[in-house]
Amino acid sequence: MKRTACTFLAALILLTSVSCGLRRDSTGGDPGIEQKSEVPGDSPGRQDATGEMPEGTAGGDVSASLKISGIYPARDNYLSDPKWGYIDNAGMFVIQPSFSQAFRFQSNGLAVAGMDDRVGLIDRTGKFVTEPVYLYINAYSEGRAAAADKDGYVVLDEEGRVISDKYGYIGNYKSGRAVYYIKTEAGKVLYGYLDESGKPVIQPIYLYATDFEGNRAIVKLSDGLYAVIDRSGKAIKTIECWEVSAFSNGKAAFRESSDGRYGYIDSNGNVVIQPAFAHAGSFMDHRAVASVWGGGREIYGLIDENGKFIILPQYDEILMLGEDRVALGIPRDPNIPFAGLKYALADTDGNLITDFVFLSISPFNKGTASASDDISTYFINTLGKRVENLPVLEGAGQMEILDGLVHANIDQRAYYLNKQGQTIYRPVSCVSTESGVRVCEEKYRPNVNYLVYYPVLGNMADLKVEADINAELREMWTDISTTSIKPSDVLDYNYESGFQVVFSRKDLLVLMELGYSFPFGAAHGMPIMNHFHIDTRTGEFYGLGELFIKGSDYVGILTEIVRKQIEEQAGNEDVYYFPDSFDGIDSDQPFYITEQGLNLYFLPYEIAPYAAGFPTFLVTFDEISDIIDKEGKFWKSFNR
Repeated sequence: MKRTACTFLAALILLTSVSCGLRRDSTGGDPGIEQKSEVPGDSPGRQDATGEMPEGTAGGDVSASLKISGIYPARDNYLSDPKWGYIDNAGMFVIQPSFSQAFRFQSNGLAVAGMDDRVGLIDRTGKFVTEPVYLYINAYSEGRAAAADKDGYVVLDEEGRVISDKYGYIGNYKSGRAVYYIKTEAGKVLYGYLDESGKPVIQPIYLYATDFEGNRAIVKLSDGLYAVIDRSGKAIKTIECWEVSAFSNGKAAFRESSDGRYGYIDSNGNVVIQPAFAHAGSFMDHRAVASVWGGGREIYGLIDENGKFIILPQYDEILMLGEDRVALGIPRDPNIPFAGLKYALADTDGNLITDFVFLSISPFNKGTASASDDISTYFINTLGKRVENLPVLEGAGQMEILDGLVHANIDQRAYYLNKQGQTIYRPVSCVSTESGVRVCEEKYRPNVNYLVYYPVLGNMADLKVEADINAELREMWTDISTTSIKPSDVLDYNYESGFQVVFSRKDLLVLMELGYSFPFGAAHGMPIMNHFHIDTRTGEFYGLGELFIKGSDYVGILTEIVRKQIEEQAGNEDVYYFPDSFDGIDSDQPFYITEQGLNLYFLPYEIAPYAAGFPTFLVTFDEISDIIDKEGKFWKSFNR
């Protein structure tokens, strides 16, 4: 099997930028349920992601409620289904791994943790004080947290008790108020505000509502009509315009028409910066990112509170980093505009501090920030210099200084170090099979846009067989003999791949390759899934046909079984197959063995839409018992 990352279909690219309209990251909009992520998060507002690194929470800044506690969430392994517990500064588990997900302890002494796909709140002994019945629980803000189940949202107090009725949505508390909405019998969504006791204090009468900043918020009265209100709900001023954002530093971006330019109003609804921008971001420390059109593209600069450009608009992105610092982004390669940016550090007065040498810079915290280039990740100070007495790690990612440790998430692997760079805790990266064979992961990362974790087998009886299998597995995952990539190359695609142990019994080991490839700038990419059936005693890789008696019509028999399953699912509104797309399975149809039987699957778009993933059909061994070659090597490898 050979495949090159460039040959896969285009990928979904998540472009993040500051929005000048009504933004779900800073307003009362319903954030929905996020998709699963392998990147851990400090904020339990993203409950389908699990772990440790901060990534913000829907509904506003709640960082004040997060507290470094001396014990930290940690998973037990990288390879199999992980369990999460909590370690101390010495890297020892003080709460044993037993949770499906776990987040940092907060200032009230509670942490979000989960069982299966539900979460609750635990205390520092690991005991649930709020049962795990919620889909997610936002981080605490002003002593309150919003929790959601399949039926709606409630407010939890500092002890984890429910103190509100259930609503269609509840945001985070800001200035003593939380946005909520209800749905009328006619299906209309109306927004209002809850007070600290979880009771409605401003009735749900608005078409939209933003978070309060101090004594002011923006609400939508009707299409084209907004109002500035105070904490009692009194309208300070109405504003005729297309949209208005939430207040930030006493200003809110607005535009009068759908194709108009953006300006800013103050907390009384008066225009203080005339509309002049294609994009108008939130103010932070008396500065905001704004853009204009130039040279056929949108270019970004930094404005002051009078709307004057302090940094002229000429950049593809500007990141607000705090502590009077910004990151200025330009294309890594002007000939490949979607291939990512490189950044320079500047101050908010427009002075360039460094050249464009960074691929990422995180916000500053007490004078330091995590930064990375195409080789490594490290800490910099506000002058853009590496902090010499803190770790430098090979790979791309982010580091964070905690009270006694450094948390690193490098190349999608999270672990803990001390400030001298010594590993304090790292999850296990090996598993053992029934036959005693060990499966470990190795990393192949020739470029910031190319990352592979491939399997390496060990503890096998025959060392030559072991070496031969490992050589073949490495080539299957990395294509190292046909693909030459250097660290300095600017690729026009991103490629990631890993693996899982799907099945292990007797001498049979089934490994699944999971990956994703996408060319930059395209609509979406192609997920990758392949399975390999390895006899760890002989080193053979088995194909589908080797499971069956020679001369048997296994293709025809399996085709009819799958066809029947498709017909039986025809009435299921949650399942859709392209009409007449299934014309039978191939002799080398993708498959994998499990305890339940033979699983046959199809690639995206073959018989169903992209969103259906890999349509899979289980065929039990009993259904095909008559044609299985039970004296064959494949069957005997897991049934001897």
